[in-house]
Amino acid sequence: MKRILISILSMLLLLVFAGCQAEKSSGINLINGKPEWFFAPSKEGRIGGVGVSGVHVDGKTGQKSLATQRALEEIARQMGVKVQSFSSLKSVSDTSSGTTTSGETSSFFTVDGTEVRARIEAIWEDPYTQELYIWMVAQ
Repeated sequence: MKRILISILSMLLLLVFAGCQAEKSSGINLINGKPEWFFAPSKEGRIGGVGVSGVHVDGKTGQKSLATQRALEEIARQMGVKVQSFSSLKSVSDTSSGTTTSGETSSFFTVDGTEVRARIEAIWEDPYTQELYIWMVAQ
């Protein structure tokens, strides 16, 4: 009986360690369950923003579009400009490791004619809430 109990405990410990290792190898550092860039989106002196979108009626495409718009709005707000319209340009994705890096560039056209351009640095989906996080940095 004692041997069975020790075997079960050993298996549970192995599962816990395997689970921890799988999360660590995803390629992103999580702080309080969110990517580290969520808390400090600016990069190398350039303004950054994070957009978050929950599950969307238009699926992943709608979710990504909404999160991108929100990230750009955050960047525009930090630059002190008002947003009028949104456009998205060509994208190229690289899904190596647990995060997606994209070559997509998006821009907002503002009321005063200023254009706010930014590049997607990373995309992360919360495995529990299915919320999509998009990190963008101004160009």
